[in-house]
Amino acid sequence: MHGTIAYSDHKFDYTAQFSARATMAITVFPDGAIRVIAPEATSQEEVERRLRKRARWLIRQMLHFEQFRPRAPERRYVGGETHLYLGRQYRLKLHKRAEEEVKLKGAFLHVASPGHREPRVVKRLVLGWYREKGKTRIAERFTVIAARFVKMGCKPPLPIFRSMPRRWGSWTPSGRISLNPDLIRAPTACIDYVITHELVHLIHPHHGQAFYDLLETLMPDWRQRKQRLERILS
Repeated sequence: MHGTIAYSDHKFDYTAQFSARATMAITVFPDGAIRVIAPEATSQEEVERRLRKRARWLIRQMLHFEQFRPRAPERRYVGGETHLYLGRQYRLKLHKRAEEEVKLKGAFLHVASPGHREPRVVKRLVLGWYREKGKTRIAERFTVIAARFVKMGCKPPLPIFRSMPRRWGSWTPSGRISLNPDLIRAPTACIDYVITHELVHLIHPHHGQAFYDLLETLMPDWRQRKQRLERILS
């Protein structure tokens, strides 16, 4: 079972598994994932009630793990600064032109505009370029990977693209799959991992052993891809 609870300004996504046990266990993992293992007869309402009751503890756990994550330097959007695209570094090259344009060529990300030395203008253009490239490229990879699941009897939905501060992808019990267009900064192998992870939820909604068994069958090196993604985009 997969769900989301809200507490103050925070939202927590969680997965819940049920087993023949007497008490409920709540675990927060270093990547921010929350897993609940509850007695078999426990309702979703009770799971979420307990999570809300422990919301402050969840926040403390998140903050604890957050301090150990490497931080990417804050982007300043000035000439010569490096930016990632499909896992490779490109330098910003700023041009003064009447027409706004962003183009990848050689080792540079060329950004042209009348206000070419204004970081807010450069930032708007670069982020817009990332969003458009992300939607196109990630959708192409989704189509390729989804074909494997069609052969397995699934009917993958079209993905929804939305920015998510702390997640690269998500799945809901209604079958909706969301992908973060900012993934375009990661290598294609990492993009494929996120897409595959979310598509496996169509067969195994939880993060139990069956989920990971299928993920490993489809992508034996998923752990390395996940670690690479976290290393590059943290």
